[in-house]
This record gives sequence, C-alpha cells and structure tokens, in this order.
Amino acid sequence: MVAKYYVALRPQTNEDHAVHQEGCPFMPDDAKRIYLGEFSSGGEAVSESHHHFSKTRGCLFCAKDNKVAEKSHLSCLVAKKDKITA
Repeated sequence: MVAKYYVALRPQTNEDHAVHQEGCPFMPDDAKRIYLGEFSSGGEAVSESHHHFSKTRGCLFCAKDNKVAEKSHLSCLVAKKDKITA
C-alpha cells in the first residue's frame, strides 16, 4: 500500500527534518512542508527526503515501518549510556 509523504521545512531541535505520512497529526501546514511523493514505506520517503536536506528522519508517530529502526537506535544509545555510567 502506498502513501503520500512530506518532509518538514523546519528542523526539529535535534536538527533533523521530520518525514511525515499524510494524515499525521504532527505534520506541518502546507507552506511548511515539501511533498516527497507516494511510497510503499517510510524508509523510501526518508531516502527521497535526503535530496532536500542532509539530516532527515521518519516521524516517530506516523512512520510505523521505521519504528523498529528507531527503537534499535534508541536501544544502542541506552546501552552506551549504561556503559558510560557503570
């Protein structure tokens, strides 16, 4: 199933531009986003978003197919933090 994806013009506090699936409640207004196209996964949309911005990431709320990658990334950060504090 394909969906329409957009990238936010304004970066988040971590400097990443969020990629949103159409219908996401956190998607910025029309004037504050770029239409990326229709994709079968959020990962494809994030790849396309790199044509516009070097730092992009799928929205944690609406990019469900990217959640596994995000959780994996967060797990690595937590593990590193545990090693530092241990």
